[in-house]
Formats: sequence, structure tokens, C-alpha cells
Amino acid sequence: MARIINHPFGKISGKAGTLVFKKSKQGIYISALPSPSTKKPSSLQQLQQSKMKMVMHFLKPLQNILSKTYFPLRQNPLAFHQIKSYYLRHALKPVGEGYAIDYAQCLLGYGELRPPEQVTAQRPGTNKIKLAWEPQLGQALAQQDDPLFAVLYHEASHLFYFVPKVAKRVDGTASLKLPKKWRDFSNLHLWVGCARSEEKKASMSLYVGKF
Repeated sequence: MARIINHPFGKISGKAGTLVFKKSKQGIYISALPSPSTKKPSSLQQLQQSKMKMVMHFLKPLQNILSKTYFPLRQNPLAFHQIKSYYLRHALKPVGEGYAIDYAQCLLGYGELRPPEQVTAQRPGTNKIKLAWEPQLGQALAQQDDPLFAVLYHEASHLFYFVPKVAKRVDGTASLKLPKKWRDFSNLHLWVGCARSEEKKASMSLYVGKF
């Protein structure tokens, strides 16, 4: 790395072609960009790249939803990287020579609130899904008015549908009405949980199944 002491071009910083200019207290330093590797990725590297691509394809449209339902105890700006790391380690399952998303292991919500339990769902028609759950009232970190959220996913169209408040925790039952566009969809994956987004609190989500 070379250092420029006196230069005729005034202040220099940034990148120019294959050269990078960096400013410090000692002056302007110049270095060359590393040459791109021509080495073919190993089988393990290709597998890791494939897994990362699959996880990011699933998570990218979820970022806005997760900002309202994912509140780890230690909140920091790297929360999305934590989610990505979890998915890479726990939410993929081997299928043939590759991997697929393991929906039962996907987290669509996380935090300190107590999740509802014994959640069941039925789809008696095309326009709604009936939900029932055990509210867990009287338990720690469970308030009667905790909003119950729901997330639906249609794999074939790669679409998510988020309802931030289907009902209150205390209700124990609810009907989740589907938008007109979603009524023709089958095999909808469903997750539910509780979230108080304004207070940055949520429960771990529960995967209910496919409807």
C-alpha cells in the first residue's frame, strides 16, 4: 500500500478503476483491488451458496413482517442476520441432492411474550380459516389483550399475507378472513403468535399447518 503526500488533484477518496483511495490522519493511501478468484468453488461452498440463496429467497419478502413480530431479548440492528443464521441452521431440510425450507421450523415471530398453546385450525370454506387456541391467561408474560397475529404463505406464488390482529389472546377463537385473491389458493402455510409491536414485544410463533 502506498501513501500520497502531495498530489495535484485536491482531495481524493473512493475507488477509481482498480485503485482504492483511503483517507487517514497520515494522508491519502492508495491500494489495489484484489483480483477476482478464478478458483472453482468446492462442493461444500456450492452447497452453502445454495442454502444461503434459498434462505434469502424466503426471508426477503418477510423483512417488513418480521420488523413487527421479531423482538429478541437483546435487540440490535443485526437482528435480521440472527434470523438468517437461525434459518440456515434449523429451517432447512435435505431433499434429494439439495435442500428445501422446513416450514414447521420457520420462525415468523420471536420474543419474551408467552405464546398461545394448543392452536388448531380448520378451513371450512375458501374464504376463511377458523382458529382456536388456549390463551394461557394467568401465566407470566401473557396479557388478556395481547393481539394474536397470523401469517399465511402460498408457496407456488411466493406470497405472504400478514394479519397483525386477528383477535385478542383472551378470545380463544377467531375467524381469519382471506382476501379475494387468496380464496382460490390451496396449501396455505399458517403461523400464529402474539405481538405488541409498539412495545417491541412478541411471542415465538407457532406453525399451525397447511390448509
